[in-house]
Amino acid sequence: MKLQVRKEDITGYLTIIIAVFTFSCSEIIIKLLQDSIGALSLSFYRFLFSGFFLLLLLTIMKDLRGIWSIIKKNWLLLILGSSLAWGISNIIYFIGIQNTQANIGATIYTTYPIWITIYSFFFLNEKINMKFKIAGIIVGLLGVTILLTNFNFSELIKIENLLGNLLVLIGSITWGFYSVLGKKVQLKESKTTNIALKFTMISSFFAMVPVFVILIFTPELGRLFAHDAREWSLVLFLGVISTGLGLFLLFIGLKRLEVSRGMSLAFLKPIFATVLAFFLLNETPTIVLLISVCMVVISILLINKNNKQNNIN
Repeated sequence: MKLQVRKEDITGYLTIIIAVFTFSCSEIIIKLLQDSIGALSLSFYRFLFSGFFLLLLLTIMKDLRGIWSIIKKNWLLLILGSSLAWGISNIIYFIGIQNTQANIGATIYTTYPIWITIYSFFFLNEKINMKFKIAGIIVGLLGVTILLTNFNFSELIKIENLLGNLLVLIGSITWGFYSVLGKKVQLKESKTTNIALKFTMISSFFAMVPVFVILIFTPELGRLFAHDAREWSLVLFLGVISTGLGLFLLFIGLKRLEVSRGMSLAFLKPIFATVLAFFLLNETPTIVLLISVCMVVISILLINKNNKQNNIN
């Protein structure tokens, strides 16, 4: 099984791996804050701090050119992708996680490479090696499910988790749409300098709008700024590192790869989370983790298999 080894591909893969690692911190932070900060407030902070962090980077780089042009020419894609597919899906995901077990929710959310592959087929014309991609997705999902359920698959369909699981699934399907539309915008604006950075910054602010509109009609608005130093530090980390920096690196990597291939690395997220739990929470890895790692590696190899054919018709 051969993989492409171009320098550009290697850079893309490494960049996305780092991005996925930063994403892996999100669930830990969300769980630490779920008793003190509501889902809407947390989503609002996430987008706000992410947007201002990326805007600060662009200001330091003295490269604010083209931002208004990107918005003007792609306003519909930004509304569909950023405001709805990212902003609303984030709220749905947070609420879903609060109504199911965290590990089961994470398993379901990690299905987004499936939806991304489907969207990429129709919207980005990514048709290469579809059979291997589908096989890889199935193997990867099975590996992640084994890791997070410890072979207790009945937990996935427990009635008390059903609503939460459904909401997490909807969040996953919707977020996958955002990543594909994001690459579509960047392909259209490929001549714009630092397009990945500018797009991610714009997306953060667009995603914040529907969240804030909903937030002002809820009791959470009165507690929006009533947090202690620990909570603010976790919120800042979530917005700046896990979201702003993570998405910026993700789109940098996707500029060099097919979306479906690059996003196959998302299957590494639960493994990174397990490794973090080992170092931070003293949880010893089990044989289940080793089985899952092997399956995820096989999954990524299948999805990224290099075929001499250009397209599968």
